This record gives sequence, structure tokens and C-alpha cells, in this order.
Amino acid sequence: MKKVQFEIFGDGQYLYFDIGRLIQIEGQTGKSAADLITRQDLSFSFMTVLLSVGLRQHGIKTPQWYADKLSEKFSNFEISIDDIAVPLAKAIIGTGILGKQLYYNTFPEELTPKVKEELEVIEKN
Repeated sequence: MKKVQFEIFGDGQYLYFDIGRLIQIEGQTGKSAADLITRQDLSFSFMTVLLSVGLRQHGIKTPQWYADKLSEKFSNFEISIDDIAVPLAKAIIGTGILGKQLYYNTFPEELTPKVKEELEVIEKN
């Protein structure tokens, strides 16, 4: 589990997902959170569910609450779609469900020499 800074709705906030949260997302949407990355699903309904689950530690808010706040911020040109999609994708990748290679490509600062060797072996095979 990787915490990803996400301060669009408040200072000090961060996103994270774990298996339990991913199960909640699947239950609410019928989609896998990996769909955001693998299929580049950027629908607002999906993203607002991801936000309601991924930011839950900062207070439980509904997807509609996030939709209203996003609408306000987009209308005022305070954010772009990338400000939402990129951190969501990073938080999903941070669970490790999409594999080591993508994880360390996304978070290269965590790459150790030992892991680098392991990834090189994987790439050769």
C-alpha cells in the first residue's frame, strides 16, 4: 500500500488503496480499479467512487459530494483531469496488484539494487 499525496480537497490529505478498498470499489461500480490504468477509464462516475473510497480516512463522503466539489473546481479552472487521474492511478499502482515492474517504474525512488537485479532477470525471461 502506497500513500499518494492528494490535497485537492484539503491540506495533508492522501489517497491509498488496499485489497479491502479495492473490493469496495468493485462492489460499487462492477469494475476493477485496475480498469483505470489498463483501460484508461476516466469516467467521472468511476473516479468519484475511487475518491470516496481512497480518501475515506479523511472522512466519509459520497461520490456525489466529490462530483459537486470537482464540478466547482473545474468551473473555476483550479484543476485539470490529470490532477485527479494521475494520483488515482499512482495509488492503484501503489497496491502492487499490477506487478513489480509498473510499481517501480511509477515509484523509482524505492528501487533498490536487489530489486533492480530481480527486474532485470524478469525482463530477460
